[in-house]
Amino acid sequence: MSTQRISRRDFLRWSAIGLGGAFLAACAAPAPQAPAEEEKPAPEAAEAELPEVEWWHSWGGTTGMAALTAVEEAWNSKEDKPFRIKRLHVPEMNDKLLTAIAGGTPPDVGVCCVLYAQLYARGAVIPLDDYIAASEVVKKEDFVSGLFESMTWQGSTYGVPALECGPRYGLMYNKALIAEAGLDEANLPQTWDEMFEWHKALTKFDEAGNLEIVGFDPRDATAGVGPRTNIPMFWGVTYGLEVWDQETMSFHFDDERFIRALETIKKFYDYVGVEKMEAFRDSYGGWTQSPSASFPSGVEATIVTGYYAPGELAHSAPDKEFGVGWAPRPDERRNVKFQSVGGHPAYIPNGAKHPKEAFMFIEFLTTDEVAEIMFETTGWLPGRKAFYDPNRPEAQKYAGLSWYLQSVSEADELWAGPVIPIDAFVNQERARAFDAVIYGDKTPEQAAMDLQQACTEELRKQFPDLVG
Repeated sequence: MSTQRISRRDFLRWSAIGLGGAFLAACAAPAPQAPAEEEKPAPEAAEAELPEVEWWHSWGGTTGMAALTAVEEAWNSKEDKPFRIKRLHVPEMNDKLLTAIAGGTPPDVGVCCVLYAQLYARGAVIPLDDYIAASEVVKKEDFVSGLFESMTWQGSTYGVPALECGPRYGLMYNKALIAEAGLDEANLPQTWDEMFEWHKALTKFDEAGNLEIVGFDPRDATAGVGPRTNIPMFWGVTYGLEVWDQETMSFHFDDERFIRALETIKKFYDYVGVEKMEAFRDSYGGWTQSPSASFPSGVEATIVTGYYAPGELAHSAPDKEFGVGWAPRPDERRNVKFQSVGGHPAYIPNGAKHPKEAFMFIEFLTTDEVAEIMFETTGWLPGRKAFYDPNRPEAQKYAGLSWYLQSVSEADELWAGPVIPIDAFVNQERARAFDAVIYGDKTPEQAAMDLQQACTEELRKQFPDLVG
């Protein structure tokens, strides 16, 4: 298997399993033996004596917070629970988690959103292979292909797919804005040249020249992130480029396809004006969870985003209608439909005080009980195969979700997230390269060459033993 691509044949083989529409039976860790009746302590005393397992996450947003709070309550409301969960929302979690680990005060469980590969390569989280091998709940064969691979480094598994996993790419569009512009949603743009024509038709300015509606922002949502373990870099994938080769530990940012991708991004920004686009983004924010973000609020016409958007939009923009189709690609790849399957791991930081209990909670996070909470509250999917049937009734709950599920079996290319041990540095430099190009400080060619050199040198500096 390639470090980034999953064969379609492999997916079709596992997707045929468990497509009856029913959720898997929920599994729970065995409860401890209850004491004899005369020895049973008062409920308040028993509750107070339970160990407390600390769970950190950095997901925010209206629907995300509601879902994660409900998961915490679902565990803590169990009468036979062997410990209590203390959930904590931790913005800027990557730095805070590393600080906590270094200081000997890490949480017991982490879920989202840190630079996973960096933690794996640095030994900041513990290998879970022995726990998984002994588990009656977590079986790798029950999960979507590519997910565990993106949570593996140098032969050890450091995470379990949990809470949010699934297809990452689809071109979502606001039906009303498409109709107002006289565009036909039955003929969505297939190439970047066609997408640019839509961008021009959909973008609107007021009399003072201020941006009112943007047709397409090439750096919003999943178009603007990666390469990371939970999602590859969209602007590599759309051009058919693997920017990282794990077998040779080498980057490919100097490839002609990446240069063309940078040219495409700049073209969209140039039409709007860089300062106007940046001011627009600062005013509204991106993605789809919050009602005030640009796409839910109706001031962004199209967006490349993942399967979770239909469920999020049902809560953040219930008064609007949206559609979804294949993300654009260059003209020579017009007939290539691509998709990415990615996900977030639950992991145990090095130095956790309750690792055994932490893994029991990770098992709980993969059960149907939690999957139903997440799906009903925010539209997120788990990592288990049985949830990926586009025909099951639950898939019809959110408009567009069944398209995402179907896209995984229809895609010509399936991509998984790369495990890059310096992904923090790579993403920082990648963002700088994008900025340098759109502001005209560097040509796409120069930005690509500089990015290639910087990432290669940093990899050699941090991991000299891995680079030949």
